[in-house]
Amino acid sequence: MVFHGGRKKSMQAGEGSVIRRAAVFLALLLVFVVLLERVPVQAAVPKVTVTKKTLYVGYESYQIQFKNLAKTAKVTYKSSNKKVATVSSKGVVAPVAKGSAKITVTMKQSGKTYTSEIAVTVKEPYVSVSNKKTKLVESSDYQLTGKAYGLDGAEFVFSTSDVLVAKIDEKTGLLHARAAGKTKVTIKDKASGKSASFTLTVIERTEENQDDVYVTTEKMSKKYVYKAPADTKDLTEEEKAKTERLTDIQKRITAGTSITIKEMQEYYIQKAADGGKQS
Repeated sequence: MVFHGGRKKSMQAGEGSVIRRAAVFLALLLVFVVLLERVPVQAAVPKVTVTKKTLYVGYESYQIQFKNLAKTAKVTYKSSNKKVATVSSKGVVAPVAKGSAKITVTMKQSGKTYTSEIAVTVKEPYVSVSNKKTKLVESSDYQLTGKAYGLDGAEFVFSTSDVLVAKIDEKTGLLHARAAGKTKVTIKDKASGKSASFTLTVIERTEENQDDVYVTTEKMSKKYVYKAPADTKDLTEEEKAKTERLTDIQKRITAGTSITIKEMQEYYIQKAADGGKQS
């Protein structure tokens, strides 16, 4: 009897201890909730989405965009140089002339005032070759790509100053390096007359550099597509470098531009390793 009574008392004491711990936990939880409610919630700070912007004379304006801006916020704008760029009361920045200007944006929201600045650079419209090569090995077929800045519907014409050194298709920009020497390569937009040039050096093809000859990928099969591993954290530095090279090669093949013979060999070796899988 004494034994059973002791066990009963022990069980009752244990239950009482559990209840006390639960009560203490609930009390602490209540205190935490009360304190949490008293902590003020920090409102998200309103700001502009970009701090730098390039515009072109006579071309498109830019509508300033925001993050965390309340519908009730009051916003004002100011340009540091209206001769370069103006800004309207609705936040539209218009290019005027070549130069630099700072657009200051003042936002009044929830009783507080915030400011942001946008550094605006205004340039004259221009054209360029986005992937120019200043040196090519003889026999290379290299696809040049023209790009226009601040111009709509640009129609490019390509030319070289010495067709014996390098000949180029005036419409497509596909250049063929014919013989060692130097020539000036020019790209021109028909409508605006804007042009850009660079000097190309063609070097003699030898056994040592023959793998550096470029070939066009325009007609290469697009059925196989190299896909980089989803997780590269366990790759060695050499494997990571190879992945970057193959990714870049794939981008150029997809775009129909040019790769070297060495790059083409690496690409097809990888294709064989992948079992020639299709995209």
